[in-house]
Amino acid sequence: MHNPTRRSAVPFALSLLVALSGCDGGTTPRPDVPPDARDGDAFDDTAPDGADEASPDSADEATTDVPDDEASDVPTDVGPHECEGVAAVCIDHVTRSFCDDSSGTPVWLDEACPAGSGCVRGECVAGECSDACNLGDTDGVRTCELYDLTTGSWLVPDPAAGLHDRSRAYQLWLRRDGMAHGGVGGNAIYSDPPAYEHVTGLGHIRDSAIWTGTYLAAEAFRLAATGAADARRNVERLVETLHLWFNVSGHPALLARFVAPAGAHPLVAMDCAELGVQCDVEYEGTRYDYWGHISRDQYQGVLLGYAAAYEALGAAGEAHRALIREDVVELVDELMLERDVPVRFVVDGLTLPASRIHLRYVILDPRQMVGGAITFILDTSDLENAEMIGFQEFTPNLAHVLRRIPLLGGVPDIPRSSSAIMLASFFRVGMLVTDGVPGLEARHDAYVDYYYHHAEEGGNVEEWLGIARTWSYDSHCGEAYYGNNISMQPMYNWARLEDDPVVAPQVRLDVLEARMWSSFVRTKNCFFSYIYAGTVPGHDPAVVDAAAVQLAQFPAPPRVDWSIDLRTDPRYLPHEDGCEDQVHHGDAVDVGERCAADFIWQSKPWELYCEGDPHVTYPGVDYLVAYWMGRRHGFLADDSAGRCLAWR
Repeated sequence: MHNPTRRSAVPFALSLLVALSGCDGGTTPRPDVPPDARDGDAFDDTAPDGADEASPDSADEATTDVPDDEASDVPTDVGPHECEGVAAVCIDHVTRSFCDDSSGTPVWLDEACPAGSGCVRGECVAGECSDACNLGDTDGVRTCELYDLTTGSWLVPDPAAGLHDRSRAYQLWLRRDGMAHGGVGGNAIYSDPPAYEHVTGLGHIRDSAIWTGTYLAAEAFRLAATGAADARRNVERLVETLHLWFNVSGHPALLARFVAPAGAHPLVAMDCAELGVQCDVEYEGTRYDYWGHISRDQYQGVLLGYAAAYEALGAAGEAHRALIREDVVELVDELMLERDVPVRFVVDGLTLPASRIHLRYVILDPRQMVGGAITFILDTSDLENAEMIGFQEFTPNLAHVLRRIPLLGGVPDIPRSSSAIMLASFFRVGMLVTDGVPGLEARHDAYVDYYYHHAEEGGNVEEWLGIARTWSYDSHCGEAYYGNNISMQPMYNWARLEDDPVVAPQVRLDVLEARMWSSFVRTKNCFFSYIYAGTVPGHDPAVVDAAAVQLAQFPAPPRVDWSIDLRTDPRYLPHEDGCEDQVHHGDAVDVGERCAADFIWQSKPWELYCEGDPHVTYPGVDYLVAYWMGRRHGFLADDSAGRCLAWR
């Protein structure tokens, strides 16, 4: 898998050009960049030996030269005689697979598109095509390169000039250096800038679940927008990775932050003695190490990706939709479960006698319990920020839990708008994945009934809406700005999936538009702009136009953590009173000049100074998810029409 030390010392920007040069049949050597990935990257695409150099839009190659392990999952997910009504899919850039019932017995057939046409969303389209492979992938014989369908020529991608090419380059960079064991790292650390060839570690791996799920969303949006065969394969592999992470602990719906084969993670620091790290855990015959001590934010990226993937895969991807369904159903079932749980309370440093309390909306983590009990650590001057060990909760009103503590029975309501949004979105995704599924009719109905009619403590969507309407962001100088992202990600699912004619306008207009978007309208946050515009009908078209201008400024990879100092720049004067090194909050720093981060859409948009570290690059999931969400909703046009990645 990935080699920590690479043979080439060519800087990435140059190596990309070298890899794609010599397109007229030259002999320029290509660097060994892709999927024999370092540290167990789950993306292990290969192609068969003996591939020829035929033009990739020829009928022969389109029908016979599809790599065995690059093929779509269609033949196995939906078998022969079971495909009736299943939409056609692309199996490479110029070949589609469709269900033919002309003989009276539905069967899958592959069809090569006519010359000058390519496969887009399962159909042959003149002058268009979609990617068949991931940029830079090679099997030692062929390389995945950019092909112009209309001219029959091979091209060098230009990520600086084109947004689509930029996404291809970011995916290459991410797969090459930003992932381990199928999961996304927060940043890659190098020993050799500016060459960026020798990775010494991946940082912030404890946030891998949220970014891996967000990357899944990006690939799912790409699949929905283009039908690209490689997007489908990437979605499948990411679903498999996250399904492992949802199940490795052996406890229902307990998501892991990151998972690796036991002892096999040289680039990822995991100390088995550290709180939250579980080592040598057996799951389905294999032993793993994983980061536990899960938090609410990690679930949000995964559920964002799961919902988008479930829809994009369609019926043709039923095997992988079943994995998503299994995890989502288990999560919603656990949140609905009402139970008595042993608990230890530590209040202002004093440990109270163990007791039992009634809980709902919780996921238990028995490995982190002490003496079989969960732990609440409370500071009575700041009850809202209680520390919780041995479980993760999604309680819209934390007072419902705290009132069960001796002497705290009279604590006032503690509404938590973000938890209300998360909980409602989980139920809506649960309804999505069980809707119309044979054998799950009763479960689907139970979710609907609980969501709209649950009358006991904790309430239903009416109460959650009331709490969600209290959402605000008014922290001084951008404190905890990341919390906005972990509210907006589930809000996308809630606002998009809600179909009740009474509830939907309240979610979209009262909560998303009036409370949330009004706080972000001047922040130049492209991701939030597309979440808002993609779910609220009748939005101002200027929102989409402004987002496109900002997204176009996002730098091409590598996304290096450069030092930035705009404190004396007249464009960003005056500064915000009382907030050191921040532009006035009525404005925001342009995307092209912002400090790099693992996900800039969750970083303060006003910062004018960052020290930087040229040894660090960030993976670009922030660019990918914003770009492909924009494409999926039709806010961005394809600036690469007629060009697609193909095996050469």
